Amino acid sequence: MEQDQKTIEGKVFEMIEPIEWKPYQGENVCVNTIIRGGKKIQEWQFYEDRVKAVPRGNAYCIGNGPSRKDFDLSRLRDTGQLYGCNALYRDIIPDFIFSVDAMMTAQMIKDEVGLKTIHYAPSLEVNRDKTKMLHLIPNNPHWISGNTAFWTAGVHGHRNIYLIGYDFREYGVGELNNIYQDTQNYGERNADTIFDGWLKQFRHMIKLRPYINFTVVHDDPPEYLHHLQTGTDLGNTKVISYKELETVLASSKA
Repeated sequence: MEQDQKTIEGKVFEMIEPIEWKPYQGENVCVNTIIRGGKKIQEWQFYEDRVKAVPRGNAYCIGNGPSRKDFDLSRLRDTGQLYGCNALYRDIIPDFIFSVDAMMTAQMIKDEVGLKTIHYAPSLEVNRDKTKMLHLIPNNPHWISGNTAFWTAGVHGHRNIYLIGYDFREYGVGELNNIYQDTQNYGERNADTIFDGWLKQFRHMIKLRPYINFTVVHDDPPEYLHHLQTGTDLGNTKVISYKELETVLASSKA
């Protein structure tokens, strides 16, 4: 990712340069680090892309926020590809699934998720995976699992990405804050917090891939979802309801 800083009147602003889309071939990854003679020596290996993903229809990126709890995700399959994360596989197997947490990744390997779909993980997990079921997150931006999903949809070449269940927040004590809260590998989530860092990653993605149309699906969108653009409005984001999503699904089938 091309990022730079610019100082104006003593204030530092982060400059984000768009990424030109190119087919992903693979990348060099550090597979071992040793200290010899007081010097750090890194061993590198080229990881060829084994997925060879080809975009089909829309990219439906599925977060695990409660705003999606009443929607049947299986209805998305006819008009595109599903990108999900973490425990989503317990309910539906997407076309691509992502995990960056070590414990979650270990459980997914145990459950052989990688035999049922393409399971992406960071290089650290890929290097120590003896089953060879894991695939390297392409040009890993080191974001959370859900955001890595829409990052990779962009790498795959999708031009229309829909975000479903991306709430970027918790709703408070006694509320459903995550579809899988209080289950294995998920702790309590009782805060009333907007995850600014997660939201910032999405805003970066909007600028990194200005040629992609991003649509957030939410029936009761909080105010910040109406202000996704920062600086110059690139015109590549919008928020729609689940009723409006029905129209998208119907027209995409036609």
